[in-house]
Formats: sequence, C-alpha cells, structure tokens
Amino acid sequence: FSRVTINLIYTEGTMTEEQAIYFTIIFMAFTYAAIGFGINKANAKYLLAGYNTMGKQKRSEFDIDAYLDFLKPFFKKLSLFPIVSFIALSFILNGETKIMIWSLVQIIPFAYFLRTHFKKFKND
Repeated sequence: FSRVTINLIYTEGTMTEEQAIYFTIIFMAFTYAAIGFGINKANAKYLLAGYNTMGKQKRSEFDIDAYLDFLKPFFKKLSLFPIVSFIALSFILNGETKIMIWSLVQIIPFAYFLRTHFKKFKND
C-alpha cells in the first residue's frame, strides 16, 4: 500500500495511522502465505502469469512441478519478511523514515526471486 492508501484509511476515522501500517504489514504477510500455501499444480494454470497464457503443448513441456518447488517455499518464507523487516527497522529508525525505508526494502526479496528464477528457468 502506498502512503495515499494509508492516509485514506486514516482520514476516514476507522483506524489510527499506526493501525493502518500494522494492517498493511499483516495483510502483506497473509497474502504471501496464501500464495505459498495455496498455489498448486491444479490451479497454477489460472494463477501463474505466463503459465496461464501458454498453449497446451507448451504447458505440457514446462516443468510445473519444479517451478512450484521453487515458488512455494519462496512465498512461504516471504510471508515472514514484512513483519521481520519492520521489527528490525523499528530498532534503528522511527517515523516516516522507517516506513519509507521499510517500503523500499520490500523490493529486495523480489529482486532475489527474479535473479534466481532466471538462473533456474532461463530456457522455459
């Protein structure tokens, strides 16, 4: 969520700004966990970008089991990252600086994911 989204939630009076931030972090963690635990071979053809647009022949040639063995553990571990990174940053930063740095830090696991993905599945 962006700062605008947090401000929208905050200005409506339903939550404090701090509660909105905690909600965002927990929502991200649950979303990543849902991907890690929820995606499987049966629903991958609907949920995985790229795989869902492949033709039947190309899909049958793609090693979906190996890809899921890579994807699922990544997202399960990633579900801990928003919470752990926020707690870690809370020890050294505060206020808007902490939120901005935390937001930027969330990109790091995806950079790792892409790098690893292209190494393992460069021909697929």
